[in-house]
Amino acid sequence: MKKINFLSYSLLLLGLLTLTGLASCEKTRRNLGEMKPYDGPTIKTFDLMMTFTDSAKLQIEMKTPLRLEFENGNQDYPKGIEVVFYNKLQQKQTVLTANRARYDKATNKYTATGNVIVKNLLKNERLNTEELNWTPNNQTIFTEKFVTITTDKEILKGNGMTARQDFTAYKITMPTGRFSIEK
Repeated sequence: MKKINFLSYSLLLLGLLTLTGLASCEKTRRNLGEMKPYDGPTIKTFDLMMTFTDSAKLQIEMKTPLRLEFENGNQDYPKGIEVVFYNKLQQKQTVLTANRARYDKATNKYTATGNVIVKNLLKNERLNTEELNWTPNNQTIFTEKFVTITTDKEILKGNGMTARQDFTAYKITMPTGRFSIEK
């Protein structure tokens, strides 16, 4: 008689465990359906150096300690970026640095933020701003934020600026302060 009770209890326990397991699997399936798809980076690249060439001539060199690439093609440079533009003689013309940057694939536009500095090494000119956009297709850099441009002769300030990507020519949209005008 004791064998039957032991057998009955064993079967009852086995049945309860099976039902509990099935119930927990069903709950997990429902939770998986409610989960949001992953939207974080799909590729992480450390200590990246990219070069852009045209007819085997170096045009641009880009360096960053970390690049995050997302499924939609957008990129994030959370640890800063350095972009070097070369002239036709293969000399370093301009250097752009920033604390952070991002690339939007849909618009093919880079946006650099946080202590953005652009130096034209050949003309000894320097641009400082907090945000700067770069469109490689148009070969322009631009911002609507406050800018300071320092030259050998003067310091120019204003809101908004458009320039060639190599910073050889620029236009401040709304200049402020004092500045000299050549006759």
